[in-house]
Amino acid sequence: MHFAIAHEFDIPLDALELAVISPNLVDKFGATVHKLGVGIEKVTERSRSLKNGTLERVWHYQAHIKLPKFARGYVTPDMTAWDEQTIYEMGKHRGRWTIVPNVKPEWRKYFSATGTYAIEPLGDGRSRRVVQGDLELRVRVVRQVAERLMLGEIKKAFEAEAATLRDIATLI
Repeated sequence: MHFAIAHEFDIPLDALELAVISPNLVDKFGATVHKLGVGIEKVTERSRSLKNGTLERVWHYQAHIKLPKFARGYVTPDMTAWDEQTIYEMGKHRGRWTIVPNVKPEWRKYFSATGTYAIEPLGDGRSRRVVQGDLELRVRVVRQVAERLMLGEIKKAFEAEAATLRDIATLI
């Protein structure tokens, strides 16, 4: 399932980009997801490196979901966690991201989520962020329903990130 999410900001590209690379983003984002009721319990930064205009970071997410009774014997809470690996190049105003689920390595073949992240100037001190991705759950029966549910949560998370970026960028 391919998706694209765009947000426009009344913020210049350089200020928005400084918010994207801010070391405070993860904590403020975590507070925003709680405030907006996104299905994320906790977000932490596992690693971060900013060298030569390239940000490489790994954020760890723990979902806040109530598992259906039928799934509780198979899915443990730690299996509802994932790492988002992001590489963002300031010179190109774009990056790429990959989701790595917190499941046994042999189970990872059933899920993939990758994409791009770009910031574009719109003129008049405005900018646009476009997140594109491909989400695929390779399981029978529940695939389409599960992908739609995941995509809904992905959209909520990027809405929360957009709100956080607006807050941080106005402080810069």
